[in-house]
Amino acid sequence: MVRLLAWAPDPVLAVDQRGHVVRVNSRAQDLFGAEVGSLEGRELSALLPALAGAPDTLHPRTDVEAIRDDGVTIPVDVSLSPIDADAGVIGVVVRDVTHRRRVQDELERSRRRLVEAEQLARIGSWEWDIAEGVVSWSDGLWRIYGLAKDSVELSYEHFLSRVHPDDRASVDERNHRCFADHQPFEDVKRVVRPDGSVFLMGTQGEMICDRDGQPLRMVGVCEDVTDKVRAREARARLASIIESSEDAVMAFDRDGRITSWNPGAERLYGWSASAILGRQTDVIVPPARRDDERRARQRILADERIDHYETQRQRIDGRIIDVSLALSPVRDGPQIIGGSSIARDISERKRFEQQLQHAAERDALTELFNRRRWAEELGMQVARSERYGATCAIVVIGLDGLKYVNDSRGHPAGDELLRSVARLLRKRVREGEVLGRLGGDEFAVLLPQADEQDAAQLGQEILQAVRHHSLLIDGTVLRTTASIGVAVSRNDHADSDELRAAGERAMYAAKDGGRDRVALASALRSSPATKSVDWEHRIRAALDNDAFLLACQPIVDLATGGCSRYELLLRMQGDDGQEIAPGEFLPVAERLGLIHEIDRWVMDRAITMLAEHRSAGRELSLAVNVSGGSVGDFELPRLIANRIAVTGVDPSRLILEVTETAAIANLDEARRFADALTALGCRFALDDFGVGFGSFLYLKYLPADFLKIDGDFIRSPRTRTDELVIESIVRVAGGLGKQTIAEWVGDEHTLGQLRAWGVDYAQGFHTGRPMPAADLAAHFDAAAAPPAVR
Repeated sequence: MVRLLAWAPDPVLAVDQRGHVVRVNSRAQDLFGAEVGSLEGRELSALLPALAGAPDTLHPRTDVEAIRDDGVTIPVDVSLSPIDADAGVIGVVVRDVTHRRRVQDELERSRRRLVEAEQLARIGSWEWDIAEGVVSWSDGLWRIYGLAKDSVELSYEHFLSRVHPDDRASVDERNHRCFADHQPFEDVKRVVRPDGSVFLMGTQGEMICDRDGQPLRMVGVCEDVTDKVRAREARARLASIIESSEDAVMAFDRDGRITSWNPGAERLYGWSASAILGRQTDVIVPPARRDDERRARQRILADERIDHYETQRQRIDGRIIDVSLALSPVRDGPQIIGGSSIARDISERKRFEQQLQHAAERDALTELFNRRRWAEELGMQVARSERYGATCAIVVIGLDGLKYVNDSRGHPAGDELLRSVARLLRKRVREGEVLGRLGGDEFAVLLPQADEQDAAQLGQEILQAVRHHSLLIDGTVLRTTASIGVAVSRNDHADSDELRAAGERAMYAAKDGGRDRVALASALRSSPATKSVDWEHRIRAALDNDAFLLACQPIVDLATGGCSRYELLLRMQGDDGQEIAPGEFLPVAERLGLIHEIDRWVMDRAITMLAEHRSAGRELSLAVNVSGGSVGDFELPRLIANRIAVTGVDPSRLILEVTETAAIANLDEARRFADALTALGCRFALDDFGVGFGSFLYLKYLPADFLKIDGDFIRSPRTRTDELVIESIVRVAGGLGKQTIAEWVGDEHTLGQLRAWGVDYAQGFHTGRPMPAADLAAHFDAAAAPPAVR
């Protein structure tokens, strides 16, 4: 997702299911005038008010307003594309249309002014009898001046009084020059009407003389040229806008011949104006689009305007480009004489949308259909089978040795094994069958119009292929086997979700039956695999419905007796209202690859809790467990950083607990994970410390702030060995500037010994049982926690 956002040519906001912005690209920051990271965490409707509502109810919008950080609103178009459909994240692509709207508005205003100038033009005549000193005006001139006829006594002095004061001297000078040279004149001057309004008067005049050259009369014609001048200025502005526009602006006549062509069109299409003027518009339209183009032109000539018309155009070099067009009729008075087109190259956006679509449908590791896309195909096929009374089948494939490969050779080797198996499965899948990766070590094949025998046969073929498949990595040959489940759509499996669940139950039954075999869903009654699938549905429902619960257990400062630190503990709400311990559902979540979503849910809630309690004046710290599977999740540190930036909490108040065994399972990933978050200011604790061989050696590589002594050393009865281990951990921790936490503290005697040994903190039923997160405020206030963070 990060790479796609960086490649995007337009501003993009990634929005989660709650309508909150979770990530943006640099172009979005520029558009909204925001600092890095400040947009993330906001509600989408705060930035785009027209897009209020749940993300799944949104639809593309045009001509809406975006609100910048400085309060300025700008016009934008909005389109939507999926980014990570499994996580419910969509991409909101925001395009600034200020320039385009300005061009369109100026085009419209200019056309309106031209029409009005032609309709409202008025002319009047005048005569000045010099010998008699009499001035006379025609009726039209009285109207131009805004005076009732004969309402004032006309004279040269009155005429001058109507001229704008700033123009009066030059007009008088011109008239006297005409007395001297007797030459005709033409000028434009400002004139003030009785109501104070100012207009532009165009005058043409000449001097009539007698035989001796003596002036007799001065005559002329006047016209209110205000609208003409404004129209001329509007045309000049319009021409300037068109010439400087980055968009391609062209005009064409009723026969489709191109009549104007701006530099933007030259850049977009590659044709110079001199080479293309007079040619048919078909020259820039691909042959396959020419019928559509002619229909669009007919709509324009019928006085219809077309906005946001997305189509294709052809450059002079033959290359096809995607464009967005705004088409409008062009008038000469009331008559439509042709049309105009404003085009914008959207090829990059189209490519980006295709990449988003690909990312939303494809598994990033194997390039197969992901779980969501494969499930869509399954749903459509089940519906077709039900409609036509046919059947379809699925083959669910689970690799048997992936966890061992990950643990022994590292996740990169496991990833390469998954990719190689994916390539192997592609070769085995026949035309019309749909292959996807469901997640973790699971793949699935959909067989349209197949029965159980067909699917079982494919399952056996895949079983043999995987059994004989090998992969050489760093001189080591990796092999694996597969456990395969087969299910067929019948009356009891008519629903696609039920069919998929039946296939997965059969696959788990094959694992439980010894692995490297095929199991049929029709032969199952009840098995542990069935329970695993049930747990998966319950876990997903808890994530979707926010049904997890958080408890807090105090961590007591042994030096002061106060408590400002708590460990967050995860629970699940059972159907009967009872709490379900994590030991019942977390192993299933880890096996099914759902642990990442759970860890992110807990981390988001922890940071939110820190922010809420800080607002209430409680400076407490929370310790949050991070599973082994999430240690290598590069997205988790970014989520934490974004949430901390949005909420403004002190990162040192967040303590991430990683078990020693999880950390050493992939030391390089654990170190990168810890380094990223300690650089942010978060702190780390090594949980269950002391149980692994070489525990002290790992302190050399991991930036832990706390060592959480494994409870097996703490709980009674303790041996002398236990006590020596505790004392050693305390001494080493002190020497390295780290603090120690003893867990499973069950009695006062143990608490006293821990103080004597120099342990810093204690946690257990004796010092405080887990409490609902809602009771944390009351406990903190009663514990009289010291203000400083230790």
